[in-house]
This record gives sequence, structure tokens and C-alpha cells, in this order.
Amino acid sequence: MSRVYCSDAARLRGDDNTATAARIDVWILVELPITWGRDPITEAALPQTVRAALKRASHEIPRSRVVFIRKRVECLGATRVYIVRSAPHVGVTRLDLDALEDVATVPFVSIANNTTSPATRPLVLVCTHGQHDSCCGRRGYPLFDALRQRDDIDLWQCSHIGGDRFAANAVVLPWGIYYGPVEPRDADPLADSLARDEIFLPAYRGRCSVSKVVQAAETFVRRETNVLARDAFELVSREKLENGWMVRLRESSGTIHDVTIERSDSPEGSMLTCTATTATKAVQFRVVDYRQGRG
Repeated sequence: MSRVYCSDAARLRGDDNTATAARIDVWILVELPITWGRDPITEAALPQTVRAALKRASHEIPRSRVVFIRKRVECLGATRVYIVRSAPHVGVTRLDLDALEDVATVPFVSIANNTTSPATRPLVLVCTHGQHDSCCGRRGYPLFDALRQRDDIDLWQCSHIGGDRFAANAVVLPWGIYYGPVEPRDADPLADSLARDEIFLPAYRGRCSVSKVVQAAETFVRRETNVLARDAFELVSREKLENGWMVRLRESSGTIHDVTIERSDSPEGSMLTCTATTATKAVQFRVVDYRQGRG
């Protein structure tokens, strides 16, 4: 029997990518241009001092994620590090270190708490982590190659960021905006939307700075109104109801959007990754009421 890749199966099922961004406040990006293994923090050829420093940073910084980045597979040398904050404000700190070993000396907690510098260009990560999931490699590399033609973004390959079945996946920092599936033909439309400070709605998965319920509400409102400005919506409140949530968003125009959301599971279980051994039901969100008003 021929192999079925998880991203191919998801496309055939018509899986909804709404509200599938991981909840992350701080990103620790470390350049590692060698083979990552399935779990880089334990399997990649890292100096033990660096491994320990990264594990400690991820433990001490709430809602943080360590992600490895590279332009290509090559020999070790000077090492780029980014500490990126996506919430409650955005900011980027860039460090250019002489060697990978120097990562162990970086004061990650202090920098994460004081990162406020704006990004000079959008930092775009494309997951090409084929050793974690085959679809990330087979779909990620073509997207990375298509985006390499752009000089208005800071583009990197990256290790696992979640949502393998939506490959090719990309994250735009510092705002923590997830995209997927993104096809190579979408490379220019995606980059053009970034240049306009807009959301590329066809592949929008949500943003990491808010909960999945809020992601679902925001995505619904954007699809309903076609408001694309990246920072058009502000969360006013989120209220837990008996069977769901009521999310209130304020648009920059002053319009209030009240969205009532319910959570459910997909009717049937599926193999959600290429390495899955059991079928799992995917989490879904359904809008049961939507109202607009003036604030």
C-alpha cells in the first residue's frame, strides 16, 4: 500500500486551519546549520553547556519556545541568535556570536524581559524539519526556495513549529503569525501582504499571542469582513459561557465584534502527522452567533 502523507490527507479531507497557532510569548531562535534530528534539543550535536542553557531558558521564561534556524546545511561557524517577544508587546533582539558555544553565555531571561526593539524586516520562518515530519521537508523546502527571491524579509528555515498536516508552515515574527498550508505559488502574495502590514488570509492559522478561542473569533471576523490590516483588532474581553465563549473584539475603526464560539471535535479521527500511530480527532471551533456594534 502506498504511503499517505499527513498534509496530502488533510487537503483531501478539507481540514480547517483555523485557530491552530501554538500559544507562545517568547521565541528563542538559535542558528544551527547542521542536521537537527527529530528532537534537536536532545538529538542535535549541541555542546552540553548550550543544551543546558536552552533548556533552562525555556523553563524559566513563561510560554517560550526554542526553535533552531538555518539558511542551509553547512559547517558550524558564527552563530545568529534572536530573542523575539510576541506578547504582551512585540520586539526583537538580535545577537551575532562568534561560535555556537557562546550561546551558553546569553542572558536569555533578562533579554526576553527587556526586548522592545522593532523588527527592521519581518522575520519569516519556514519549517523544513523533515526529520520531525516528512511533510515539513517535502513541502517546506519548495516554499523556502520560492521566498528566497525576496529581499524585503529576513528568511530562515526552522525546526518544528507545529501543525505538520498544514505544511508548508511559516511563522512571521515578531507578531507570531502562523500560516499554513502555504504553496510555493503563494510566496509573493504572502510577502506582498507582509509589506503592506496585512494578513494573508487564505493561509492564516492564527497568531501565537492569543488563545485558540480568540484566534477562532478573529479569523471568523476577518473572513466575514475581509479586514486584512495586521493590527486591526484588539481583544476587549473573553467570557466563558455554559457551552462555549463570547469573544469581544474592537476594530481600529471603532466597530465592536461579538463572536460566540463553541469547541468540538472532528466527526472522525485521522492520522494528524506522518508519524502518528493512532487516529486522533482534531479540535474544531464553530461560530454560533455574531453581532456588530459601535464602541
